Amino acid sequence: MPELLFELGCEELPATFVRKAFHQLEHEITGRLREAQVPFASSRSLGTPRRLIVVVEGLAERQPDRFEEKRGPALAAAFGTDGVPTKALEGFCRGCGVTVDAVKPKDGYVWVTKRVEGRATQELLSEILPASVRALTFDKTMRWGKSRMRFVRPIRWMLACLGGQTVPFAIEGVAAGSVSRGHRFYAPDEFEVRDSEGYLAGLRARFVEPDPTVREARIREGAATVASGRPDMDDALVEENVFLTEWPTAIEGAFREEYLELPEAVLVVAMARHERFFPVRGHDGRLTNRFVSIRNGGADDVVREGNAWVLSARYNDAKFFYDEDRKRTLDDFLEKTDGILFQEKLGTVRERADRLSDLCAAVAGETGADKAETDHARKAGLYAKADLSTGLVSELASLQGVIGGEYARRAGLPEPVCRAIAAQYGAPTALDPTTAEGRAGLRLIVADQLDKLAGYLGLGLAPTGSSDPFGLRRAVTTLIHAAWHWPGGPLSYKALFDYANLNSPARSPGSLSALCELFASRYEALLPDAAHDVRLAATRLDDPREVLSPRRLRLRVAILERLRTDVAFVQAATRPLNIVRAAVKKGVEVPRSEWVFEHPEAARLESAEGHALARALVATRSQVDRGFAAEAANDVATALLALKGPINAFFDATMVMVDDPEVRGARLSLLDACSNLLLHAGDFGLLVVEG
Repeated sequence: MPELLFELGCEELPATFVRKAFHQLEHEITGRLREAQVPFASSRSLGTPRRLIVVVEGLAERQPDRFEEKRGPALAAAFGTDGVPTKALEGFCRGCGVTVDAVKPKDGYVWVTKRVEGRATQELLSEILPASVRALTFDKTMRWGKSRMRFVRPIRWMLACLGGQTVPFAIEGVAAGSVSRGHRFYAPDEFEVRDSEGYLAGLRARFVEPDPTVREARIREGAATVASGRPDMDDALVEENVFLTEWPTAIEGAFREEYLELPEAVLVVAMARHERFFPVRGHDGRLTNRFVSIRNGGADDVVREGNAWVLSARYNDAKFFYDEDRKRTLDDFLEKTDGILFQEKLGTVRERADRLSDLCAAVAGETGADKAETDHARKAGLYAKADLSTGLVSELASLQGVIGGEYARRAGLPEPVCRAIAAQYGAPTALDPTTAEGRAGLRLIVADQLDKLAGYLGLGLAPTGSSDPFGLRRAVTTLIHAAWHWPGGPLSYKALFDYANLNSPARSPGSLSALCELFASRYEALLPDAAHDVRLAATRLDDPREVLSPRRLRLRVAILERLRTDVAFVQAATRPLNIVRAAVKKGVEVPRSEWVFEHPEAARLESAEGHALARALVATRSQVDRGFAAEAANDVATALLALKGPINAFFDATMVMVDDPEVRGARLSLLDACSNLLLHAGDFGLLVVEG
């Protein structure tokens, strides 16, 4: 059975796009083959900065034949009263390529079963391959030349072979052929290809390693071999170098030792983030004046010298700004932020610093901080953005926060404050909440996002569609992860957002509902394994306190996943919710229900089953409260399941909407207490169950 080999050759793709692109290309091609019912044995994909490669093995040579039923005229229109075929039937048969004898009556119409011959796989691939390429999605796209197609980079060549034969098609004037190209500098000439084995060998003979795992191994082994110390092999930086090169070669370079006086963060960021070099540490763990770079072409000495020159130029600029910054204090930098506008209607960065300081203290109070940690939070908020006015950050913007932490340490601020400032732009999950430093960082991150959300939502700038220019979805995602990461009980954002909104220059009563919608949308993305109805029932959009309590919501999802399989329980749990909501909708008064847990025997229920349900609620609530405190989903689910019998017994024996207002009110109040307890787990009325 033939093999498909497809290579899409482009100008250099952005490193972060390559892996996703070749996996998506494989998915698009194989998905279309399955849709066309063309069997195949296996598939795999590879990629470099200049090429996306897909190999599909064991392809059938053609589609299987299939049979299609086609409906014709109604029986009354197909045959005359004498049973003679009408012109309508004859025309239908001609169109289907059959005789009248082939039609069969069914459901009041005439039908024909037509055999459709399967198309050749090569013919299908002439449509499937260009459609798959056009289906690829990228964060950024472009047009080139006279092309009308948008793609990540210009397409330069395409190799498409099925069983050694070229699959004919073209995209934007580039025709598919049977040739590939080697390394851009070492072996740029075309070479003929007929199968994947010869293709892969031909690439490697021409200085192209198509397999990313092999390139990664070369980078790691090469760096360890050439380094005079221990290279920092950050996984993300290794991955980036894998997709920046086709034939990676590690070389070590050096910069002037005087630059080691710069803060380590400056050295590492300039090397790793800006130049994609690996810093090298000595046996004592301290940075040396060495680095490892991965070249894709050129002579070692020339590349080494060029890398050192570029890095030294960057360090020279950084040293100038660092020396200038040392002439000022942290408070000087804070006051200079009065000249930096955060947002036209939200004031300056200096004004925001005061808001962050107060909000950090509020977050500290909400999370049980003592006086010392509250003071740490307040100072971290105040000085968090001070480094935006420093020379180093103006030169190396990616050092925001990191330099603030360094300068705070130089100013003698407590270490938790310095660590918090340095970590404010990172992921909350990278912080250890069992330490004072980690808690200070988390509090600053939370306050930063809440202030941003209160400001932009107050201005009516909520994200719309795919547009989110102020990163508000990312801010909400950060808050959710922070809450999930925070130990010692659920972190709720309702009161904190109210505080942030109150202090925002753009305070708005509509901000809260906009925030709840944002949280609900992010839960959908962050809890993809939860069923849609479970997620909706757990979100509790009717109660902002619950929507803005990510940890409680995640627990409710686990509880509902356990309970939704018991259809009888879900049906029982829905009954009190429906009765109470219907009464409220009709304007019927529902008295307070707290008496159920204070004096369950006191009310005039005139129902033994009602009193039994009240006693069951008392016992269940304490179990539910303990289960939520321990975040034990199974314990909560087990406790609530015990209510199924008492609820059904009450409804089977008791009429709720009786004429006596006192009895009716007591029964509605009982059901309201039952509803409120059930709502701890979620809105069962939103669950979709069978039965």
